[in-house]
Amino acid sequence: MTQRFLVIIAVLVLAICLISGGCGSNSEQPIKSWRDLVNLLPEPQQESQEEPLDMLPTVEPLPEAEPDQETIEVVLYFGRGDGLSLVEEMRSIPKEEGIARRTINELMKGPDTPEYLSIVPEGTRLLDINLKPDGLCIINLSREACQVTSREQEEMMVMAIANTVGQFPAVKEVTFMIEGEFVQEIGGFIDLSQPVKPAK
Repeated sequence: MTQRFLVIIAVLVLAICLISGGCGSNSEQPIKSWRDLVNLLPEPQQESQEEPLDMLPTVEPLPEAEPDQETIEVVLYFGRGDGLSLVEEMRSIPKEEGIARRTINELMKGPDTPEYLSIVPEGTRLLDINLKPDGLCIINLSREACQVTSREQEEMMVMAIANTVGQFPAVKEVTFMIEGEFVQEIGGFIDLSQPVKPAK
């Protein structure tokens, strides 16, 4: 009986020892393990300041410089200072389709040389130009062309236009229209019932 009592006492003492933490356990051990667990967590990665490659703006390549447009030298006919004859003036214009039209439009602008005279009344415009397969070039002018004041002015205007467009080999003869109508005269001074041949 005494021996059983001693065993019970020993078991109770051992239980008290375990409950009170006397078996070498440390109350800080769980906290230390928690801190260690936190330290083992991966550090948060800083958000990259660089944009993904597919989000970067694309840089368009600079366009290649276009080569200079090819030009051609043409002859324009204007009045000499005395107003009695024609004189040539060279001019460089872009080489493009419809070169005859461009050349006559340059003629309508007047001379670059101050000593030369324009051969068309002010405001005269080229309305159309048409080249037939047989070499007949039809020049359609605005009504301002009818404002010539003398035979000399009308003759110089007609020949200046004919010679200017006649520098192109395909043109053989020139005839005139005013506002889309064929005319036999422009200012009433010379007969234009027949096509005019350029002085080549």
